[in-house]
Amino acid sequence: MQEPKEYQKRDNEAYNYELELFYQKEEVHKQEVKSLKKQIFVSNLKAWIIGLILLAEIIFIVSYFTKSGVFGEVSNSLNKVAVIHYNQEVTEDYTTTVMERLDEVREDETFRSVLFIMGSPGGSPTASEELSEYLKDFQKEKNVTMYVDSIAASGGYYIASAVKPLIANKNAIVGSIGVIMPHYNLGELAKKVGVEEDFMAAGKFKKPISMFSKIDEENKKYMTENLLKPTYDNFIQSVADNRGLKKEDILSVAEGKIFIANIPEIQGVLVDEISSLYKVKKKIRTFYEDEVDFVKINLDKQENFFSSIKVDLNVDTDLSTLKMQ
Repeated sequence: MQEPKEYQKRDNEAYNYELELFYQKEEVHKQEVKSLKKQIFVSNLKAWIIGLILLAEIIFIVSYFTKSGVFGEVSNSLNKVAVIHYNQEVTEDYTTTVMERLDEVREDETFRSVLFIMGSPGGSPTASEELSEYLKDFQKEKNVTMYVDSIAASGGYYIASAVKPLIANKNAIVGSIGVIMPHYNLGELAKKVGVEEDFMAAGKFKKPISMFSKIDEENKKYMTENLLKPTYDNFIQSVADNRGLKKEDILSVAEGKIFIANIPEIQGVLVDEISSLYKVKKKIRTFYEDEVDFVKINLDKQENFFSSIKVDLNVDTDLSTLKMQ
């Protein structure tokens, strides 16, 4: 018995509906698969990018500690000479950095010696003494060649004198063996802007100088006899000892004067040899009779956030301005 046409029509409609529903589900499935593939691709891409970034960071870190770290260059030579270029004001911080780098050079057996290039106008007496004594001790283990390329004045000369022979460019400035304590009287300016100094002190000479007034004769005498003169005497004696001379031998060139390195008056006294950096390096190469790599030592100091924070306790800082100049 044949089904009525209306039933056949209903069956066809149901079939078409189910078929359409099937295609819709299939399309949704395809979209989900496509979306999943896209997510996987993006995830893989991110992983590759992160991997490349990490690789770049590793390469940078390795490069930093080899080429730009303690030892400025990489060398496979058996004759490595560390090059220290002291070209700043003499400060405790900078001098400490130099000594730390030299400690590492001392411990590294691949370094045969040090070429110390001096280019400092001076600075702290204590820092000058520290590095001077350090260099004398360092030379017991490794040779140091001292070359003045531009200036070795005051504290800079104090340091340079620790190494013999002292070699200098003929146009370099040397000397300035003396001590100075700058003082600025801002009293009149302070009055104009309504600033008045007020302080409390126990002890007659607790505050011998002030930036708001002139230094009176009594305090000048006190500061000269108890600070400047002893520091100056120590300076002269240390240079004489470093140079293997008597104190009297250098008094004539130790009055704060500066000299061009090649003038006859200071030969054998403040300077031993006139040369150039090229000739100095050539001489070192000849000494080793082989290939020599001059490796520049990086003296940059990496500061962290906390080391950059400074606390001002409003303590009078005039005494800290004592310099060898």
